[in-house]
Amino acid sequence: MSTLEHAGSLRATLPLKRPHVVLNPITILGALVALVGVGGSGFALVAGFLEAEPSAIKGIMGYVIMPSVALGGVVLMLMGVVLGALRQARTAALEGGAAGVHIEVASARQLLGIGAFAIIAIGSVTVLGGTTYRAIEFTESTTFCGTCHAVMEPEVAAHLTSPHAEVECTKCHIAYQTGPLGPNTSAYIESKIGGVRQMISVLTNSYDTPVRAPASKIPSTNTTCQGCHAPNKDYGTVIRQFTTYGADENNTRSTRALAFPVGGGDSTGKSIHWHANAKVWYRPTDDEKSTIAWAGVEKDDGTIEEWVNPNVPLSLGTEKRLMSCIDCHNRVGHRIPSPDELVDDALDGGRIDRTLPFVKRESLKLLGANGEGANPDQLAANFKQETWFDQLAGFYNKNYPDIALSKHDAIRNAVDELERISKQILYPNMKADWVTYPDNLSHQLPEGIKLAAGQDNPGCFRCHGTLVKSTTQELLPGTKGGNSCLACHGSGDASNMQISAADPTKTQTCTLCHVNVDPNQLSGVPSGGSAPVPFDDIHKQ
Repeated sequence: MSTLEHAGSLRATLPLKRPHVVLNPITILGALVALVGVGGSGFALVAGFLEAEPSAIKGIMGYVIMPSVALGGVVLMLMGVVLGALRQARTAALEGGAAGVHIEVASARQLLGIGAFAIIAIGSVTVLGGTTYRAIEFTESTTFCGTCHAVMEPEVAAHLTSPHAEVECTKCHIAYQTGPLGPNTSAYIESKIGGVRQMISVLTNSYDTPVRAPASKIPSTNTTCQGCHAPNKDYGTVIRQFTTYGADENNTRSTRALAFPVGGGDSTGKSIHWHANAKVWYRPTDDEKSTIAWAGVEKDDGTIEEWVNPNVPLSLGTEKRLMSCIDCHNRVGHRIPSPDELVDDALDGGRIDRTLPFVKRESLKLLGANGEGANPDQLAANFKQETWFDQLAGFYNKNYPDIALSKHDAIRNAVDELERISKQILYPNMKADWVTYPDNLSHQLPEGIKLAAGQDNPGCFRCHGTLVKSTTQELLPGTKGGNSCLACHGSGDASNMQISAADPTKTQTCTLCHVNVDPNQLSGVPSGGSAPVPFDDIHKQ
């Protein structure tokens, strides 16, 4: 027998060496990947204890990408073990022995591999558990909600300056209800499913511009607003001061005040918060609820007092809805301010020199609030011009050369302020500006904006400007014009004041023509702010 034949017969008689279940290229690769993911996730967990809320990039890397890498590594390790077991089974079949996974307890190599696998797997699962919890927290944060930069830019920017700036998005946009696995589960899962759909629309560039405000998906205010705001609290009558500047040469400063009988709890129908505490039903004609076709007040005996819009067929009304907080406070967290109020604020705060002639008028012209209505595309094209706001300096060079020379720095500061304001009122990528999303909390249109054909007045006047009682045709109390302003803004004897029916308030709102008041009577009430102070004497002037 030759040497080669002897070696072949010897190999055939020796048992085949069974492959290691754990130590194979796939499992080793998975272990390395898992270690990278676990390391990154672990670092994110430690860093998470040192800062209240990570940035968007840190959060996504630490709580989404790195855990996904670790999970992928664990999956690779499991695949390697399964493939290793199958290879062992094939080897056993070739030997004619029993199939199955064969572990040599006395083999240090096999025990080392199994131990390493167990440690990495257990460590990965432990870290994944921690990062999963942190990921849930992070995905409920305002930082995460704003990561779709272009799409969410208007909402996030407006939220940062809103009364709810310190409130996380999910506190309002996810209802607090009990799900099958515990509190909030069903709402949370539904929101994440919706988030996946939104993510797909972002990736495929198929989202609306501007994004439509949700109409039917907003959670009940019983599970959101009332978590912080007690519906039975009576706020009484609140005074609010308005400081505005005219578009005349002197930028005339006016201080106006209005009473707001906010009320609440068991207050009568004369208070504002009565609307949210009573059962008021309504039928809008559109998702934006800009026109109301029908409204009904449900009484204690179950009967409904009906009010109808004589200009809108009832058939155009959509499903009947129960009035709640957000029917008025619809933009409380995401209101885009108007150029008029931002310029007034800049004048009042000294960021724009109020002694510059016609600075209010010229500022509004450059910001697109000049009575012609806003066009986001045209405004974006204007604002992109590097010298667009330098036209303010050009105005003074041409018409007031002495002032242009003596107040050069003040004019330059005004130009810089207008550039800053332009970023607050327009978001060109989303074609959104200060008139895109009507604010129903009041009934005053932004400066220079006209109603579209067939559009009703905003806010309160959707009902208090159009609806009449179905049986008597009488106007809803508070309907604009004549004495009606005091139905909502009067207090005590002031509510009985008489205003001439020929008064210009028939087509305007009080804040546009309200007489100046003595600032000393408004002590403690900041400009644009409010306080519960006596109002009767002010309103009798």
